[in-house]
Amino acid sequence: MRASVALTGVESVFSQRCELACWFLVAVTLVAALFSVQAKGAERDWLAEAKAAEQARDFGRAVESYMSYLSEHPDRADVWQRLGLAYYLDNRLDKAVPALERASQLDASLWAAELFLGISESRMGQFASAQVPLERAVAAKPDVPEGHFWLGSNLMALGRHEEATAELEKVAPGSSVAMDADYQLARGYRRVAEDYYKRIEKSDTNSYRAHQLAAEAFVWHGEYQNAILEYRKALELKPGLEGAHSGIAEMYWEQKQYEQAAQEYEAELRNYPLDDQAHLRIGEYRLAQGRIQDALSELAVAHQLNTTAWEACRALGQAWMASGDPARAQDLLETAVQKNPSDALSHKLLAEVYRATGQPELAEREQDTLRKLAAAECN
Repeated sequence: MRASVALTGVESVFSQRCELACWFLVAVTLVAALFSVQAKGAERDWLAEAKAAEQARDFGRAVESYMSYLSEHPDRADVWQRLGLAYYLDNRLDKAVPALERASQLDASLWAAELFLGISESRMGQFASAQVPLERAVAAKPDVPEGHFWLGSNLMALGRHEEATAELEKVAPGSSVAMDADYQLARGYRRVAEDYYKRIEKSDTNSYRAHQLAAEAFVWHGEYQNAILEYRKALELKPGLEGAHSGIAEMYWEQKQYEQAAQEYEAELRNYPLDDQAHLRIGEYRLAQGRIQDALSELAVAHQLNTTAWEACRALGQAWMASGDPARAQDLLETAVQKNPSDALSHKLLAEVYRATGQPELAEREQDTLRKLAAAECN
């Protein structure tokens, strides 16, 4: 039951996209089939009628035409494949499976038959039987991203999470399924971590690592209170555990409990003084409190530790503005805008700096950018 639920989102999101991919296969491969037919006029008519039906998206009529042709030519593997795809497009998956199986039996080189056989079985929740044709399809055509996506998704449904993530990582970034593969991949990483946590928990329930992984799992699920409790247990077993205080601090920060967050960040820095994120957050909090010099000290360290972080550039620039030194803020804010041109606050602060330093044309440029960003957000 759990495996079936795991693939439900995949089916709902991707069924239409896979149907469009199938339609493309119908249009391309059927033309080749028509040219290859060396038979009488009536025989050619069945295939012509099937093609016309597919173009009209009348897949039921296409099925009838293919069946009529196959009654006289039962050994045509390519037409069995067409029949299976027509059934698939008509959402008759139970009928698609035997047709695609027959195509594969007659011609093992028909990778599309293997792919859509696996997809059909996977969509019906027959994950174990779907695995073999999906593996064959990927082996035959490793450059087809849909193959890696469906094989990875099927492995997820089977609970083979590490193998699933390895497969999903092979989906090409620019492909039509890339965004959906990334979503599945995020779920896969979480499942792998949870599996690892369960193994550690069974081997040593009092291990600090077990509590740390439990905390991370709770964070992924948004259960912050349970996560904080697990981090506390991990710290009891290993007081200097790197990242534990920062993990707690990040949850407090997200819940706008800034004082508690600052205390946890400070605790992290006592053991690991080179944590730039901790210096950044403490500096931002001190700036909000009006403690400008303390903020400048923390933010300067954050910027020094990570000069590529646009947030640190923005925060330090804002602190210099608050101290009355817009000239020193200018370079920092220009860097922040360059590194993250979609951050409205950086543009707003930079416009204020330009006005304060007598550069009205540049200030107007930043205001214009702000208006464009606001309009884009509304749209």
